[in-house]
Amino acid sequence: MSPPLLAALAYFASLLATLEGCRRGLRVSADVTRKLFHMGVGLWALASVFLFEEGADAALPFLILSGVMYLSFRFELFDAVEDDGVSLGSVLLPLSCAALLAWFWGERVYLAVAGIFAAGFGDTCAALVGRRMGTRKYRTLGHPRSMEGTLTLFLASGITMAPVLTGVGGLDLHQALAFSLIGATVAASVESVSVYGTDNATVPIATAGTLATLVRFSQ
Repeated sequence: MSPPLLAALAYFASLLATLEGCRRGLRVSADVTRKLFHMGVGLWALASVFLFEEGADAALPFLILSGVMYLSFRFELFDAVEDDGVSLGSVLLPLSCAALLAWFWGERVYLAVAGIFAAGFGDTCAALVGRRMGTRKYRTLGHPRSMEGTLTLFLASGITMAPVLTGVGGLDLHQALAFSLIGATVAASVESVSVYGTDNATVPIATAGTLATLVRFSQ
């Protein structure tokens, strides 16, 4: 087993243990610990760019994590990352991370990271703000949303994607800002119609695909 893979598995194990400890010992809400888990998963996508040499190797720990999360969903192993309802969100996020890293690995890997950040940070902030401060409600496919949450997703996605596009992708600042705003618009739109945790797959994939299209036609 390679050192980067060991580091990835140790990171995910520590993340799960810490969040489960916070939920049980400090009584932190599962809504919070679950979203912190998503942020932690997103951060490792960025670390993978610098630790792994091959896309398949970078994707492997996310695939393992996805399998662990499915077992947790079936047998309620980690309450800190599970939703109250029937949701495979914590399974789909690492699965989509694996798919995006494998697909965009190489010179375009920054597109995968940016898309993952849109879900890991944008969707996380949206959920936390929307559930606690959302007053302007609307419904899509029978599921409640809030304007505050959608706006937060747009802002958080744009803010976190721009540094990735410049720092990792090498885009100039104006181009990165423009692409981030477009990508954030797509992320917010897709999230608003995604239900049962599917936004953890639809948001990063749609966002990364949009950014890839923008980069391709701007060259």
